[in-house]
Amino acid sequence: MTPTLTLREATPDDLPFMLSLAPRLTATAPAWRNQAELTASYHGLFTQALHEPEEGSAVLIAQNPQGQPVGFTLLYWHPEERGAFIKDLAVSEDAEGLGVGRFLLHSIEQWARAKGAVEIMLKASWYNTRARRIYERAGFQEDHVALVRRLD
Repeated sequence: MTPTLTLREATPDDLPFMLSLAPRLTATAPAWRNQAELTASYHGLFTQALHEPEEGSAVLIAQNPQGQPVGFTLLYWHPEERGAFIKDLAVSEDAEGLGVGRFLLHSIEQWARAKGAVEIMLKASWYNTRARRIYERAGFQEDHVALVRRLD
C-alpha cells in the first residue's frame, strides 16, 4: 500500500535531512571520482539552496503521513529556455519502493507547468541504472551524453 504523501517547501531546518541523503546521490559515481569529496560538496550546495536560493529555484520535501521527510528535490528554473532542471532528487532508504520518487516527479511536473516550462531536464549517473529506469518510465528520454576528462 502506498502511503499518502504530502509536499512542502524546504526550510533551513531540513538541511540535516538533505545532507543525510547526499551519500545516496553519490553512491553510483564512477570509481575515478572521489566520492567523499562529492558528498561533502553537497553541504555548500544545499546550504545555499536553503539560505540564499537562486531566483526561481525550489527545494521541495516529500513527507510521509506522520510528517517525516522521506525525499526531496532541488529544482532550478531557466526562464530563457522555459525549462526546469532537476539538480537533485533523493529518497530515503527506508522509503524506497513506496512511490516517493514517482510522487516527487509528479510534483516536479506540476511545479514546472506552473512556471510555463516546455521541458524538464535532469542528469543521472550512467551507473545509476535504477534511477535511469525510473526516469524513463516517467517519460524522460536520453538527449545528451556527458564525457569527462580529468586534468589532475
